[in-house]
Amino acid sequence: MWIEIYLLDLLWTFAFSVYGSYLAIRKWFDLFWIFVAAFLTAVWGSTIREIILNHIPYYFFDYNYLIVICLGILFTLLVYNNFDKIKSHYLLVDAIGLVTFAFIWAQKAIEAGLGTFAIVFFATITAVWWWILRDIILDEKPQVLYQDFYATIAIVEGFVFAIFRDFVSNLLFVNLILVFFVLFRIFVIIKWYNLWKPGK
Repeated sequence: MWIEIYLLDLLWTFAFSVYGSYLAIRKWFDLFWIFVAAFLTAVWGSTIREIILNHIPYYFFDYNYLIVICLGILFTLLVYNNFDKIKSHYLLVDAIGLVTFAFIWAQKAIEAGLGTFAIVFFATITAVWWWILRDIILDEKPQVLYQDFYATIAIVEGFVFAIFRDFVSNLLFVNLILVFFVLFRIFVIIKWYNLWKPGK
C-alpha cells in the first residue's frame, strides 16, 4: 500500500511542478524563477507541515522529489506550446493528487497522535497552501479562495479519516475513500460547481 501511495505522491509532485512551471513560463520568468515556482507549487504545503512536526523536510534526504520536479520543468518546456491539449489529463492527475496528498498528511497527523483539528488542518494545508503561495508569487488572486471545491474536498476528506482513524491501516477502506473523493473531485470539475458566496 505505501509503495502505491509513495508513487502517487511522486506523480502529484510531478503534476504540480508542471503546472507551477507552466504558469511561470507564461509570466516570462527566467529559468531560476521557473524552478522556484515549480518547487513551491510541488512541496510548499508539505514543507509547512514538516516544520510544524519539527521534522526535516523529506526532499532533503529523498532526492526523488527534486528529480521529479526537474523532470516536470523539462516536460513543461517541451510541451508548453501544446499544453492546452493535455490539460484534461492534467486535471485528472490533479484530482488524484489532491485526494492522495490529503490522505498522506492526515495519516501523518494520526501517526503523531494528534487530534481531529490537526488531522483536518494537515490534510487541508498540505493540499491547498501551494496554490495560495504560487498565485501570490505569480501576482494573481488565489483561485482556491473564491473558486472550486478544492479546499472543501481536502477538509471533508480530513474529517472522514479523523472519524475513522482506526481503519486507516485497512487497504480496502482507504482505497474506497480515495476513489470516492477522486470521483467527487472530477464531478465538481465537470459541473463547474463552486461554494456559495455571500451576496451572490
